[in-house]
Amino acid sequence: MQDAASSGGPSGETVLLHVFPSFAYGGQQARLAALARGLGPSYRHVIVALDGDHAARALFDDDVRTEFKTLVLKKTSGLSLSNIWRLRRLLRDINPDILCTYNWGAMEAVAANRLGPRLPHVHFEDGFGPDETIDRQLPRRVRARRLLLKKTAVVAPSRALEKTAAKKWRLKAVMRIENGVDFNALQAGKRGHDDALVVGSLGALRPEKNYPRLIAAFRAADRDGAARLEIVGAGPALDALRKAARDDSRISLPGATAAAADAYARFDIFALSSDTEQAPISLMEAMAAGLPVVATGVGDVALMVAEENLPYITPAGDDEAYAHALAQMLQNPSARAAIGAANKRKAREAFSQDRMIAAYRELFEEVRGRHG
Repeated sequence: MQDAASSGGPSGETVLLHVFPSFAYGGQQARLAALARGLGPSYRHVIVALDGDHAARALFDDDVRTEFKTLVLKKTSGLSLSNIWRLRRLLRDINPDILCTYNWGAMEAVAANRLGPRLPHVHFEDGFGPDETIDRQLPRRVRARRLLLKKTAVVAPSRALEKTAAKKWRLKAVMRIENGVDFNALQAGKRGHDDALVVGSLGALRPEKNYPRLIAAFRAADRDGAARLEIVGAGPALDALRKAARDDSRISLPGATAAAADAYARFDIFALSSDTEQAPISLMEAMAAGLPVVATGVGDVALMVAEENLPYITPAGDDEAYAHALAQMLQNPSARAAIGAANKRKAREAFSQDRMIAAYRELFEEVRGRHG
């Protein structure tokens, strides 16, 4: 991997400029690493993190053609003209074949492109932060999305978000490309222990993931104190979670990992406690690894798990039901085995990474060809 971005690309090469609010570990970053591998050497990826955090670069194979660039912007509550102007210069300097922007945090890059150079553009919406959900969105952001994305190809991974983009934001060029995972790679994890039953979660440690809900539910559910809770990830909520888990030797927060398969192999139950999700890659990975799931029923989660797992998907906001579902799963080894096997079968059938990569390749070729 290289560090300095350069302009344009030689004949036959497609240069994608990816503008992320952050390139810390998360589902979008993991998906891009998989895409970069799958798209192959005819694509080059220039990745910009607007907060300077490139931690997830560790997810990329060494032979993938990637370059990383930092442009730390002024933090504002809305869209900043000075930020937009700096981003406009960046777009002109790199001059990619396609601009890819990610979530609301990259909307200033969308505005910069609208002002010129008007590059071929794909915008990815994967969900919301703690200040928005599918049902509760800031009106000024809805108006900005409606205006700035009206001529842009917009990709959503879930049915709920696809509907929001089309109906609430009134966008015309919305398409759903469902995420996929490397099923075979997720069979290769090393367990690393044979003692306690482990409830595990993996993801970015952000407020909307509501890991305090998981910690409280685990303490209520593990009645005989024989289980462990492992929350794998990094992010702004890490210090608060360490404080919440203080003095409880059953709870560990080992940090982020580039070896997701090993993490899932350590888990006996996968837990998702989010207030808002769409189609979480971590859920797909856990299912492919053969894990039963306890989760809040947000986004497309209930549509993703196997039918046998549905009784353990609880209404969003009902913390008592969530803790009860976790207790039931902990106490029923035969259910865990049967549900895990059913989830694994569904993951193999439904979450094809090859299908995802082919859909994105087709989209990029169509966007570039239409602009040309």
